[in-house]
Amino acid sequence: MIELPRQAKGDRPIYLGDKTTDNLLSMLLALAGEVVVLRERLDSVERIVSEDDSLKAKVDAYRPSPDVEKERDAWRAQFLDIVLRPLKQDYEDLESQSGAKGYDEAIEIVTAVD
Repeated sequence: MIELPRQAKGDRPIYLGDKTTDNLLSMLLALAGEVVVLRERLDSVERIVSEDDSLKAKVDAYRPSPDVEKERDAWRAQFLDIVLRPLKQDYEDLESQSGAKGYDEAIEIVTAVD
């Protein structure tokens, strides 16, 4: 199986004239997509539940188990990774740039002849 890199290489295009504004737009669109899917699924559940009062009572009384909480925590972390991806990529870019500079400086110091 061929594995593709998770991140695109190269600079991302800037559409709104400012990288920060583009990052906010990307995050907003990721959130909007998630909200649309969530709303449609919730609407389906509410329509099904409204047909059965006992099911509605079960949904209202439901308390998640520790295993369910773990699953929800994992989903939440993945969701935040998606939403915050533009900021994470910027941070990683800065980190790799400063890391490269630090490495080059270290080589210069080590190889400098007194």
